[in-house]
Order: sequence, then structure tokens, then C-alpha cells
Amino acid sequence: MCSIKSVALLVMITAPLGVLADSCEPTPHRSTGTHYKPVTEEKINISKGLIVSGQILAAPNCTPIPNAKIAHWQGGEQGRYQDYLRAYMFSDEEGKFEFETEWPNMPTPHIHFIVTADGYEKLETQWICSQRMDEINFDMVLKKKRKREVRKYGY
Repeated sequence: MCSIKSVALLVMITAPLGVLADSCEPTPHRSTGTHYKPVTEEKINISKGLIVSGQILAAPNCTPIPNAKIAHWQGGEQGRYQDYLRAYMFSDEEGKFEFETEWPNMPTPHIHFIVTADGYEKLETQWICSQRMDEINFDMVLKKKRKREVRKYGY
């Protein structure tokens, strides 16, 4: 399991990968990577062996975001990206989500996420860790969309 010490080291090196403690700072954006393609299938469980759960929250006060669309994709046990490891789901009334997949057996194990919700900026990020585990808890914090100021010509 990723220990607090190893997670702290990752955070110091790469910036926060999710919500730490009671922080409600927005989750940093991370690359969608070179293997991105649109995720078109809604599924909860895509494979076996790794439970991924978390909560979609709003900055700055950590309020849950219900019905957020959570698209995810990853490489699998064979170390390759596979279409069956691409899916999307929606958070529940409390902003929570959970799915089962297989361990992302890549040189740096990671899972890609794109989270969208009405009234919030799109989040593209990744869960990253170096040690195999059976469960992952990965909360993600979204920023509210800014309201655009409407300026009249000449004013």
C-alpha cells in the first residue's frame, strides 16, 4: 500500500494527486496521455482485483457533487492499454463513486480520469502510485466555472 510517507514524498515531488486530509484545494490537472480516446461505455465493474472509490467534491468547502460523470481508462495487468479498461460512471447523491478494475501494471502504475459536472470546470487528472494494492481511495475536487462578465460595447 502507498504509505503516508510515500504519498507525502509523491506530493512533494509532483503536487497533490487528490484530496489530502481536510483540504479542499482543487485537484491538479494532469495529462490525458497519449493513449486517450473517448470513453463511450457506461460500466461500474470492468475487471477484477482492484477496488477504486472516492468522492467528487467542490472547492472551496468540500460539498459533494452528485451526478458528476467520471470517465476512466488505464493499462492492465499485461501492461497495455485495452478498450475493455475504459468506462464511465456517475457519482451518487453524496458525490461518491466506486468501481472494480485490475491493477494498472505499468512502469508507473496510474489510472486516468476525466470528471465533468454542470457548473464546474472539467478535471483531467491521474491517480499515481508505485506499490500494488487492493483498494484505492481517490477523492477529486472540482473548481466552479467562473461567470463570464458581459461587457457592452463602449462601456
